[in-house]
Amino acid sequence: MSLEKKKIEELLSTAQRITDAKNNKEELLLDITNGQKDTNDKWKALLEDDVLQDPNKSYNLFYGGIQSFLLKLMTKSDIRTVVLELKTIMLTGKEKKNISYGPRGADSRMSKTKEMESIIDILTIWSATPEDFFKLATLLLEKNIELGYVPEGRTFGEYLRVSRK
Repeated sequence: MSLEKKKIEELLSTAQRITDAKNNKEELLLDITNGQKDTNDKWKALLEDDVLQDPNKSYNLFYGGIQSFLLKLMTKSDIRTVVLELKTIMLTGKEKKNISYGPRGADSRMSKTKEMESIIDILTIWSATPEDFFKLATLLLEKNIELGYVPEGRTFGEYLRVSRK
């Protein structure tokens, strides 16, 4: 089994653990392929494909998987803003020009599978404590610092856009 397929299976397993931990009996929060009714069929269709670097698949993994999962899991809040920004930095390898606003010069929707795998790894680690969104943000920030995408000493508050009166 290829590394990409293992990562997709790991994401599915992680999402299921988080969903179960939240006592949410709804359908799994991920929806990668459109047009198929059964969730298992959706995942099997994705896993049967050998090439996961297809732009359409990357787009679907981003919007139907990672982004959709985080948006459904977290209510609007400062910590969600920080988590989403740190996730985007990790996928693009770049901060916004002025940290909390401005152009980034990259598009996370078309990130390579390897970058998306890093997000899956962090979600997997975090799944042990799925109610602790601060831990998720901390894991993302630490990984971004480790990869050199953000400087040492960066704080969560720097990613919140200050409202202008």
